[in-house]
Amino acid sequence: MKNLDDILIDLSASHLTVLLPSEYRYAGTAVYGKGIGAARRVINLKVDENYSGDKTDFKSPENSIRDYAMNQGWMESAIGFLTSASMDSYAASRLSFDKLRVETHLTSGLSNARAAGDEAEYRELLSEVKSGGTINTIVICNTPLTLQAAMEALMIAAGAKARVLQEMGVKSRVSDAIATGTGTDSSVIIYPDSKNQAEEIKYAGMHTITGELIARSVMNALKKSLSWYRK
Repeated sequence: MKNLDDILIDLSASHLTVLLPSEYRYAGTAVYGKGIGAARRVINLKVDENYSGDKTDFKSPENSIRDYAMNQGWMESAIGFLTSASMDSYAASRLSFDKLRVETHLTSGLSNARAAGDEAEYRELLSEVKSGGTINTIVICNTPLTLQAAMEALMIAAGAKARVLQEMGVKSRVSDAIATGTGTDSSVIIYPDSKNQAEEIKYAGMHTITGELIARSVMNALKKSLSWYRK
């Protein structure tokens, strides 16, 4: 078990960063990162809403995040997201049970809301999808996970997000069906490394307290973040 009190949050108009006390393992869909690996900093970078759209002079997502980190003097190993959503949408939720602690940090926008199965705008297999109003979700556990459990945790987080959008009646901008996310959502599960496999949580599904805390943490944070939606 790790103490998550040493995590540092830095929020500005242009970024949200989460600085971990040491390198943690991660699994997820960050545009800057390798899907799975280890990192100490998570960067959520705000970009113009027409990023890679009408304009043609933007850097690639990877270069944008890397160069921004260098300009800020952030030398730690990092993963990162892009979003056009306002950093004012930032919300967090922390939950615990016994020695297990889970926290979620996210930003959200709905200009890009979609339902799973909507007709895709990009019909070429290697198309680069443009960033829009995105729900970027960072979930941190204080307990080591197996890779399988981390993947299961990502599924739980996605389901929790979809449940909130369903409960709030958010509609797809394409089909008018109930949205299950946005077209460019990214999520990452972060957890400490372990040299002792006996310490690793092996399951994180809906039958487990780990899955419950992840889902509730994501739901709480997203509801706070989207509190403007019904106003």
